[in-house]
Amino acid sequence: MNDNYTGGNLKKDYLWNTIGTSVNSFLSLLLLIVVTRLNGIDAAGLFSFSFAFALVFFTIGLYGGRIYQVSDVRNEFSSRNYIVLKFVTSAIMLITAAATILINHYDANKGGLMLLLVLYKVSEVIADALYGVIQKNNKLYLAGISLTLKGAVGFAAFLVIDLITKNLLLSGASLLFVNLLFMISYDRINVKRLERVTVRLDRIREDAADSLRLMKKCIYIFLFSFLTTAMANIPRFFIDIYHESDQGYFGILIMPATLIALLVTFIIQPGIVPLSELHKNRQYDRFKKTVGKLTFLSLALGVAAIPVAYLIGGPVLTLIYGVDLTPYRLELAKVVFGGTLNVVAMIYSNALVIIRKQFIQLVIYLISLTTITAMCVLLVNPYGISGGIWSYIIANTVQGALFIATYHVILNRIQSPH
Repeated sequence: MNDNYTGGNLKKDYLWNTIGTSVNSFLSLLLLIVVTRLNGIDAAGLFSFSFAFALVFFTIGLYGGRIYQVSDVRNEFSSRNYIVLKFVTSAIMLITAAATILINHYDANKGGLMLLLVLYKVSEVIADALYGVIQKNNKLYLAGISLTLKGAVGFAAFLVIDLITKNLLLSGASLLFVNLLFMISYDRINVKRLERVTVRLDRIREDAADSLRLMKKCIYIFLFSFLTTAMANIPRFFIDIYHESDQGYFGILIMPATLIALLVTFIIQPGIVPLSELHKNRQYDRFKKTVGKLTFLSLALGVAAIPVAYLIGGPVLTLIYGVDLTPYRLELAKVVFGGTLNVVAMIYSNALVIIRKQFIQLVIYLISLTTITAMCVLLVNPYGISGGIWSYIIANTVQGALFIATYHVILNRIQSPH
């Protein structure tokens, strides 16, 4: 692997990773706009709920994600190990999603859309492993270009098919088709140019053993990634139970929090390898300074966005979606506040992943999950959308406080000569 990561490629990596992640982040927003305007608010509720369902199971497929892969600076596992693991976890992701759909007795239309979007996320799981190979070879910008092209072409295909058919299943299938097309014709070729990665049938037993070993290494990262995604979407499931007719409105209102969480990855992701090197070289003063800068930037953006959401969020969303959202301006401001708290937790969580402190994160996420579930039980049925948003804020406040305190305690112990 080229050691000149902080050279010329870094600016290009930041630029294209920012563009690609932004396009990918805004895709779900744009798709929801299309569905709301073309198919109606009830269909928007179905789509947003199905997309959220797919995101929860997406974390099973990612199983630790790219962070562990690109921060594996000692090459404990090969690129083949990471790719094989994603095929294994994708199979688990599909099976568990299908079982959940059957257990909940969703009708054919709802269950079919949910499963289709899970398949779409499976394609993203495999691509993410390929992006990890690309990033470790200091070519993150190629992943950014891929995300940009997939997002733009996928949106265009979805829009055209939904305009013609008004059928969410056919429109959703276009997203899967576009992802597969780019993965085969672009991502795979880029990986092939950078590194020789072969998955052979005669090594299936060795690969299975390596995958199991890697799964054990990533178990904590997977668990708290799954828990935090489930935590973010638990209010949706309670809304679906108690106020299903409000699902479309809730899906639109909660979207800013989802976007904030997705967009922050373009701030964090390019810094993972440099932060890992700082940890490896025990340069903890610079490590803390970098984490502090990331936190300050995220908080500044969040604080600036809150009054904007309150003052013009409702009218702007009404104009965009074609449904009246002006009565929800306070809810929008609260969603942005909660999303900002979530971003802070994400930054400190990634820092703890890099210094390989996993178990304590699992405890924090379990506490947070318990908190939001309890709040939803108490607040969603009587207060509907507002109750779901307050549950989200309270849980993120608890989670952020725990992460900040844990990070500082652990880093101080590491730095202490005793």
